[in-house]
Amino acid sequence: MKPPAFSYLRMSTDPQVKGDSRRRQLEASRAYADAHGLDLAESAELEDIGVSAFRGDNVREGSLGRFLEAVEAGRVKPGSYLIVESLDRLSRERILRAQSLFMRIILAGINLVTLADGRVYTAETADVSSLMYSLMILGRAHEESQTKSHRLSAAWHNKRAQAAGQKPMTKWCPAWLQLAPDRTGYIPIPERVKIVEEIFQNSASGVGIQKTATRLNEACVPTFNSPNGWHHTYVAKILANRAVLGEFQPHVRQNGRRVPKGEPIKGYFPAIVDEQLFYRAQLAKSQRKISGRGRKGSEYSNLFSGLAKCAYCRSPILFENKGAGPKGGTYLICDGAKRRLGCPSIRWRYKDFETSFLAFVEEIDIASIANPPSRGGDRARLEGELNALRGELEAVSGLMEKTYALLSEGGALDFIRGKLDEHARRKADLEAAIQMKTSERDELDSRETRHRQSKEEIAALIDRIQRAGGDDLYVLRAQVASQLKSLIETFTIASIGQAPQTRSRLDELRQIDGVGEDILAHIEQVAARSDESRRYFALGFGDGRIRVVFPRHDDPFRYEQQIVAGQSLFEGEGGSIDVLHSPDRARVI
Repeated sequence: MKPPAFSYLRMSTDPQVKGDSRRRQLEASRAYADAHGLDLAESAELEDIGVSAFRGDNVREGSLGRFLEAVEAGRVKPGSYLIVESLDRLSRERILRAQSLFMRIILAGINLVTLADGRVYTAETADVSSLMYSLMILGRAHEESQTKSHRLSAAWHNKRAQAAGQKPMTKWCPAWLQLAPDRTGYIPIPERVKIVEEIFQNSASGVGIQKTATRLNEACVPTFNSPNGWHHTYVAKILANRAVLGEFQPHVRQNGRRVPKGEPIKGYFPAIVDEQLFYRAQLAKSQRKISGRGRKGSEYSNLFSGLAKCAYCRSPILFENKGAGPKGGTYLICDGAKRRLGCPSIRWRYKDFETSFLAFVEEIDIASIANPPSRGGDRARLEGELNALRGELEAVSGLMEKTYALLSEGGALDFIRGKLDEHARRKADLEAAIQMKTSERDELDSRETRHRQSKEEIAALIDRIQRAGGDDLYVLRAQVASQLKSLIETFTIASIGQAPQTRSRLDELRQIDGVGEDILAHIEQVAARSDESRRYFALGFGDGRIRVVFPRHDDPFRYEQQIVAGQSLFEGEGGSIDVLHSPDRARVI
């Protein structure tokens, strides 16, 4: 049998492949195998194209490394041949590392052939002269690559310095831009810019990345670089790309990975998305990641996904579709009750719940969402500004976490301290701005005449949110859901009222010695009252306000009672709770 032989091809860059390097190396390997009676593994060429030998990536993560693993595992037998153009194809690392790799190959019983000089290196025939020759070749290869690396590094350093003055470094740019004909800058591609703006608007409105990709594909919108349509991962990359703000982040390769190098260069690219929209989109995306997982359907069926908890067992409240028919329909149901874990909760018909929620929870500004032209838009503007500030605050907090992580990696203390101080100042500014905007919004709310909206006007707004035609329905409901996620801190649903909690407290008191029978009897009477079984939902908002609503069973547009607590109650300033009885009005301040 002919001894097996394997050809190893390494080319640093794609232009080398286009320059016929691959064909030349393969043909030389075949000619050598034919001339020396070797069985060349034609279907198993070892190729590392675009993989660096200067950094040793071809050994750590490339085909050469996998070949060596196969040799050491016995899958490639001693006496086999490894054919390379020259030793510098194997390694361009420092001399000791390169020589160690060379020795690892021949000591494993592999015959190493270099086509450039016709040499064959084996453990049996290696002598001082051949080892000295290999050291000379490998040392020269490292010196050449090191010189080239220094030159490239200096060139890129110069380009980065020029970039700070807004001079383009290369023709590369984001897919929505192109290099200007005079090469002095980048210019937007209008149709692509419009698509990117739509992606950010969708995210800020609460539309998820999967739905955005689907909508783009359904509308036959051409992709930027893929023949297989829009994919949610590419949409996510666009949303995370600060190049839309005009920033350019230089990178370098370390251990085979691209890592950021230096500070971002602002104003390098033309900005195509304003900062407020960018941060609103980031906030909405992070909120969906926390509480908005799962399919939403073509109509965004459940506005409360991931938000509500059961008042009795604290299990998540789920959306349930029981199909058509007299016993069908959609409901909200406690996960604990659905799985028969002992929770007393019962189902609440979804449409009734949603209607009551939208009718009575005034903190949710449905008018600005359902019918924007009907209002001045001041509150919607303030909410947008608040969400942008919250999104940037979240981004700054993330940067602070990454900066702290540099400590464990041995980063320079002065640099880390400076960055943390910078981020801390920005965080304090953002928190102050959020507080100011929140006060401005609350003052506007106090002046608004929303309490004058009639039951019919509220019903019309809700009907639009529940029945809008076509794709508008999904977008409207996604906007409502996004606003819920940005405002609500706690949300509990009690489908059979307070009676279960009251009876639970009664059971606890019976276990305590010294509790009088008169107290127990009184609590039993309270638990038996009909109003204890009135279903309700309770909300806590980020600014400290709470709202508890007891809707009517027979009319979701009417309630039996509301309990509203102002922000001052939670700040310890002696705020009061107002119990509001007005079943005939949809909204009461």
